Amino acid sequence: MVPFISIVVPLMLLVALDLVTPEMTLRSLGNEPVAQFLTPAMGSFAVLNVGFVNVVIGMTLSRQQGTLRRLRTTPLPTWSYLAGRLGAAAIVAVASTTIILAVGVVFLHAKLPTSTVPSLLGTFAAGLVASCALGMAASGLIPSSEAALPLAYAVLLPISFISQVFFPAPTETAWLHRFAEVLPVAPFANAMEGAFLPVAHGLSAGQLLVLLSWGLGGFVLALVDFRWEPRREPLIKTMLPARIRSTLSRPAGGPR
Repeated sequence: MVPFISIVVPLMLLVALDLVTPEMTLRSLGNEPVAQFLTPAMGSFAVLNVGFVNVVIGMTLSRQQGTLRRLRTTPLPTWSYLAGRLGAAAIVAVASTTIILAVGVVFLHAKLPTSTVPSLLGTFAAGLVASCALGMAASGLIPSSEAALPLAYAVLLPISFISQVFFPAPTETAWLHRFAEVLPVAPFANAMEGAFLPVAHGLSAGQLLVLLSWGLGGFVLALVDFRWEPRREPLIKTMLPARIRSTLSRPAGGPR
């Protein structure tokens, strides 16, 4: 499943979206072909799939299969396990993003100036760390591996759409645009796309701050709320006050 989610899905979207708009150019890109936008956009989507979706699925499955329970009996600290997850995700993300960008540059004729490669690598690293941190934090909220994939995409896809990952939307309302800018997807995707612009640029200070804030918050939440076993109660129930939870857990007809 990991290769399909991290490589096949973004690659299929890249090729399909380019095929349905073969002659289209984008004014925001200096009338460059649409592949000039789609290539870095699908590269960023590949990173999000690896860092968020795959981490959510992997950690949820490890809890359900008892892998984390067995690790709990070893001297391995929690932060070390999370760092290992980040390292494994980085390997997959490098491979998947390289494939996506190579296909876009070689076959779809997207242009990547060599001068922007360092800023592209920095953007890649910041986006991967933030998405992995949020995936680790979100995995503790999911009760079973069966729910991991649909719930992960239920979060990622709507945010990706409003963040213009799949297609630029210049007519997007101003409030929606401002809302997307404070979420981690838009700053990351926009900076990836910026490396392919005629006047190339990397992460701005504001975009970097947003990604670092989300990444730090995700890691802190993952450490504080780390679970070695699956969540036994539905998420909505755990968000209720303790008195209400105890009332709901009381058997029908039992003592009050």
